Amino acid sequence: MFAQIVSTKKSDGKTYRYLHIVESYREGKSVKKRRIASLGNIDAYSDKEIEQLIYKLESLLQNRVTGSIEDLEPGNCLQFGVPYVVQFLWDQLGLTGAISNALKDRGVTFDVAGYVQAMVINRLVDPSSKFQLFKTIEDMYLPDAPHEWQLQHFYRALDYLMDIKPELERHLYSQLTHLLNFRLSLVLYDMTSTHLTGHHCPIAEYGYSRTHRPDLKQVELGLLVTPDGIPITHEVFAGKTPDKQTVKDILKRLKQEFAVEQCVFVGDRGMVTDENLALLAEAGYPYIVGYHKRGRIVSDALLETYANIDGYAKIKDNLYYLEASSAQVEDDARDTDSRYILCYNPVKAIQDEAFRASAIEEAEQALAYMQKRLATPQRGRKPNSKNLMVKVGEILTKKGVQAFFEVDFDGQNLTFKHDQAALAKEKLRDGKFVIKTNTALPAQDVVLSYKTLMNVERAFREIKNFLDVGPLYHWNEKRVRGHIFVCVLAYLFEQEIQVLYRRTLEQEAQRISRITEEKERMTMQAELDDRWYTGEQILKDLARWNVLKAEFLGKKFLSVPRPKPIAQQALGECIINCVNGINIQDFGDTNIAFTHAQDRATQRCDPSGI
Repeated sequence: MFAQIVSTKKSDGKTYRYLHIVESYREGKSVKKRRIASLGNIDAYSDKEIEQLIYKLESLLQNRVTGSIEDLEPGNCLQFGVPYVVQFLWDQLGLTGAISNALKDRGVTFDVAGYVQAMVINRLVDPSSKFQLFKTIEDMYLPDAPHEWQLQHFYRALDYLMDIKPELERHLYSQLTHLLNFRLSLVLYDMTSTHLTGHHCPIAEYGYSRTHRPDLKQVELGLLVTPDGIPITHEVFAGKTPDKQTVKDILKRLKQEFAVEQCVFVGDRGMVTDENLALLAEAGYPYIVGYHKRGRIVSDALLETYANIDGYAKIKDNLYYLEASSAQVEDDARDTDSRYILCYNPVKAIQDEAFRASAIEEAEQALAYMQKRLATPQRGRKPNSKNLMVKVGEILTKKGVQAFFEVDFDGQNLTFKHDQAALAKEKLRDGKFVIKTNTALPAQDVVLSYKTLMNVERAFREIKNFLDVGPLYHWNEKRVRGHIFVCVLAYLFEQEIQVLYRRTLEQEAQRISRITEEKERMTMQAELDDRWYTGEQILKDLARWNVLKAEFLGKKFLSVPRPKPIAQQALGECIINCVNGINIQDFGDTNIAFTHAQDRATQRCDPSGI
């Protein structure tokens, strides 16, 4: 039985449409139709009258199938974007299975993977304590999560996470090398620190604070990453561990646990010791290490020999290099394979000069004030030459300009002037640094490899700031380590999103570079540059993507709006296109879907956990 509209043309030339209720029936081998009822001229009814007719007929049903806005019962909003993407990548990496397999013989009674995943998502959305996460976790889209969250399980999950850290890191390394299709030929290593608020962690110690909180105890974090910034492994050390003492453990893990036989180790000047260079040689890893412009290896003689910037080769606008003769370098650890590359950054040179000029000006003002005080008769004891010069030394040392002034006090008058020779030598150091390597790589590749160490430094900034690794309130050493592991996992997801997204843009850039018409090529390249987002920018946009939890006629569902532009590009152009060419990924029973702007992918939302 169905409704049918029959059109009839009358003698007056007008066409009339009549609404009939029609029934189909079989007569022999033929299917025929007969009219059950006629509801009259449909054009004579208003929209409201038709709605009333539908509602009247529907009221005869025991189970309603349509409703009005009054039947919609909106619930709370859920954070959807970041949880959705993290769960997608989590499944691609097979982390739930990896955690379950690693813990299968330990008698675990709760879903450790679900709790770890929730903590990782929380780090990316709104970093907070485990207690705060427990109170607000129902506001996140977690369809596969445990039905009953328990606060103590968040803390216990940290313990289990540390128990399986080696197995989990090896699994992640294996999965990422396959998913991102890279072969590890270059590793970058650096250190940072984070302070603790509690006073009971056994590895918390006072040390050199990179968070500028020397009043608090801290722990050290060593992070080993790929040139794309993807973390391979990390180690947590006691708070006053020198950087150079951490290299041995990292090299041992790289060799034994990850079976990396050949790669170039890139580190900063804090890692450079004769012992560490010997360890690298023993492991068979060539090295690239950097020296600050104030290091002894960057001598006055070296800088004077290569003072003419015209002799440097240009890599890009803000980076030049020149391979120096090893005979010009004062290095006691030089071996037969040692090469030295002098680098110059004109932008950094301008910053160095401006910083020095500002410090000199401030020191001059302080010395001029002392001159004025000495020239004005004062009651009491006369100034002591020794004490006065101590104060002068404190002023110059505080500003870091003691080498640039010549100061004299004759018992009555204070005089000072610039040491022009020292200033000239210092100017040669502006924007300079030296790289040492024993690789056979071209000098340009060595410089670019060392500059990628900034990826590690950016990783530290993100882990400490964006992911809010500290301050730490855990009093148990294992849980401090577990908390930091969660932060590193969160950074891994942030960086993986960026790498996947950037690779899609790089493919687009290659296509644009082949366009012959210059104006079109420049326009398209400018548009592409505007889409060159970092992982942090993508996550912040994803964090704005919320869904409404609602109920309609007794059925629960999620109302999913379209994502914001950055998030839509990241999802459509990055994640789907980078998963083995799959265009459609189904995540369960589908109620609502959004379609990518270019129709290249359809992501589906699973409300089954609501």
